[in-house]
Amino acid sequence: MAVLALLRERPRHPYEMQALLRERQVGAVVKIRGGSLYDTVQRSLKAGLVEPVDRTRSGARPERTVYALTDAGADLLHTLVRGSVAEVRPEYPVFPAGLAHILHLERAEAVELLHERCRALEKIVEENASALAAARESGVPPVVLLEADHGMLLRRTEIGWLRETALAIEDGTVDWAVPPTTPQE
Repeated sequence: MAVLALLRERPRHPYEMQALLRERQVGAVVKIRGGSLYDTVQRSLKAGLVEPVDRTRSGARPERTVYALTDAGADLLHTLVRGSVAEVRPEYPVFPAGLAHILHLERAEAVELLHERCRALEKIVEENASALAAARESGVPPVVLLEADHGMLLRRTEIGWLRETALAIEDGTVDWAVPPTTPQE
């Protein structure tokens, strides 16, 4: 979806796409690895979603292929975005799964782990806030930063929840007893 969206804006070569994805903070919602973008472009090419439209060379650098979105790619992008925005789909993140079983830790350890997660999120929020400010100052349009803004809001909300929950576990507001098992019939 990220590759198709960038090519809907205008034809680009993969290196430029990779730089834009970093600048726009897309890495917070899409796992981007060095060669994965190039692999995605090649798979999209084979599927008829993109097509080469130009080859450029700058100085002694290797030749770069510029790709454009095909009609099929534009149709798929539209379908993917519509589904991602409107539909509520089950997601299975690791943290809530851990929370479902947190009572199997000692109370003090659970509290310390919640504080540890809180500190890690605070660091991420601080780093992302700086990167978002730089992106805005460099003229990145607000509409392409919506997912980064959403992620920041979710992290800040989680930080507040982590603090409240750790305190509630510490002060005994949250009962730490393992629930009794119900007899099997």
